[in-house]
Amino acid sequence: MKDERIAEKSAARAEWRRLYDMIGKLLFDHGLEPSPANFELCHRYLSGRDGELNAMVDRAISKDGALSDAVAAAISTKLEPGLSTDELSRMAQEAQGYLEQMATILTRSGEEARDYGEALAHEAEGLETDGSPALTVQKLVDLTRSMIDKAQVAEEDLRRTEQQMSAMRKDLAAAHHKANSDPLTGLPNRRALDQHLRGAFEKARRADSALALAICDIDHFKLFNDTHGHQIGDEVIKFVGSSLGRVANGDVFVARYGGEEFVMVFERGAAANAMATLDKIRAAIAARELKVTHTGQSLGRLSFSGGLAAINGHDSPGSLLKRADAALYRAKQDGRNRISVAE
Repeated sequence: MKDERIAEKSAARAEWRRLYDMIGKLLFDHGLEPSPANFELCHRYLSGRDGELNAMVDRAISKDGALSDAVAAAISTKLEPGLSTDELSRMAQEAQGYLEQMATILTRSGEEARDYGEALAHEAEGLETDGSPALTVQKLVDLTRSMIDKAQVAEEDLRRTEQQMSAMRKDLAAAHHKANSDPLTGLPNRRALDQHLRGAFEKARRADSALALAICDIDHFKLFNDTHGHQIGDEVIKFVGSSLGRVANGDVFVARYGGEEFVMVFERGAAANAMATLDKIRAAIAARELKVTHTGQSLGRLSFSGGLAAINGHDSPGSLLKRADAALYRAKQDGRNRISVAE
């Protein structure tokens, strides 16, 4: 029996090793960064237990000849868009359970405090009528010690429940961040953009304040990607995203819109300087010669085009995006590497 268990364990370890080697080969063959997200994707693909994921990966490889970090991140995002209904239900039930625990602890503590008060009053009466004050004092000391012990237990129960609720709050915050972040660049994703733009639009309408929106698109990205490969293409997307993201603050929101496109939302005072801000970033990127860090290989120069639209009296969030997109198209038509303003 022992030999059978040893044999089974040895076979399992051999299978783990085989899967580990296959994952490493898949990552290496496609030039994927060995990140936890990519490792998980490859593990799910090679395990063969997720038909939808396998079909998406196979289509991507068939279409592009390789699996890039951007495509891998997009597949992971599609398959894990956020918290499922079951996960939300579970978290809601946990929160309800923790609240009920706290209510029970507080109720118990209140009852124990009331019992303690009644016992103190009873012993105080005994002190006045009883002929043995020493015995009454001893009872009071015992009651006080018992109450201290119960208070300490209640405090520990409350502390433990608070720690559980704090852990759940962190899980919710992490899930919210994941659901609203682009896995390649770390910028807010389109879902986060939609939420932010609706809120910014409503605030601008209520306060009669300025609001502007820009769509930025990397010039000739497909050619760049085809020439230098998907992995370099991913790095270019991250570089442009980082350059745009540096100006993000309370009045400037930067998101990856999809593919090689980014959207910037300028609120209040930042809206008046939107053109200058965009053009400064555009000029800085266009003036820089890109190189592959580990080889020094020159990639040439990179640029992006942008379309900028300011809110008017007839705009909705959707129409503001369409006007900025039309301005972007005009910038491309006029020669690229420029910012065009919507009419």
